[in-house]
Amino acid sequence: MDTTLSPAPPELGYDQTVPRGLVHRWSLSEVFLTGYAGIDGTVFACAAQLPLSHSYFRDHPEQREWYDPLNVLEAARQAVTYAAHVNQGVPRDTTFMVTAWSLEIIDAAALACAERPGELRIDGTVTDRRERGGSVRLLAFAMDLSLGGQRLGRLTMDVGCTPTDQYHLLRRMQRGTEVPTAFGLPAEAAGTPVPPHEVGRLDPVNAVLDDVVRAGDELTAVLSPRTFANRSMYDHPYDHVPAMVLSEAARQCALLLSADGTWPRRVLRLDGQFRKFAELDAPVTLAAAPAGPARAYRLIAQQGDATVAEIDLVLG
Repeated sequence: MDTTLSPAPPELGYDQTVPRGLVHRWSLSEVFLTGYAGIDGTVFACAAQLPLSHSYFRDHPEQREWYDPLNVLEAARQAVTYAAHVNQGVPRDTTFMVTAWSLEIIDAAALACAERPGELRIDGTVTDRRERGGSVRLLAFAMDLSLGGQRLGRLTMDVGCTPTDQYHLLRRMQRGTEVPTAFGLPAEAAGTPVPPHEVGRLDPVNAVLDDVVRAGDELTAVLSPRTFANRSMYDHPYDHVPAMVLSEAARQCALLLSADGTWPRRVLRLDGQFRKFAELDAPVTLAAAPAGPARAYRLIAQQGDATVAEIDLVLG
């Protein structure tokens, strides 16, 4: 009989945020990660505080009741970014691109807000690491999530890594021109903006759809360039549409398709595949429809003839 005791889980702090540069954020208000512990070369744990007040993640009709699962997703993205630098030795001047993520909320009751900000714990493992030319080019992660000491769910995330100077060179070569950033483009609607209350928002700046058209149980829309002015979605000068913005678009399409007047309609599962760069200076068209069981939906985002993302989600 093996009587070896498993090591106690590392203690993590919630008293201050980590350096913002290590999670690729400009604004301190957009940093949620507060603690990190490396356990070995592939295993780590992180702590993150989920705020009770935030211009984007708390901008929902039921804002006082539930934490936003996409806030959990962003906190985990920061965790893998931090772990990539600290645990995997990826240099700071590296550009990361989410190529896939899959979030499953196992116990939605764990999302309930209390008097204090939420204390999220992320226990992660690096499941794949690929190098080329002496640089890390891909990292894959699997994470177990708990919130306020209660098991919340699990998440996997695949991240491409490119030295930043090579990244900018590659992007210019792909386009044949300089690559604009969100801060240099007009933040104007691409048609009629969706009413924010119809997509579970209070502030119009957080509604990401324009020119919504319903045809039976299917929906089409355009991803709104109005989002370029949203400094939660575009905290720094992105040169493409981030995975989080496309995921928010999928949620808002699903909310429109599930509109039955009942709340909350939380994301209980989200599976995203991000296949190509979604350029900022060309329209991104969105097509959404029910997919399988009740409150399951699928979004396909296209730019020209190319599919840039496919996102499946379940509300509940």
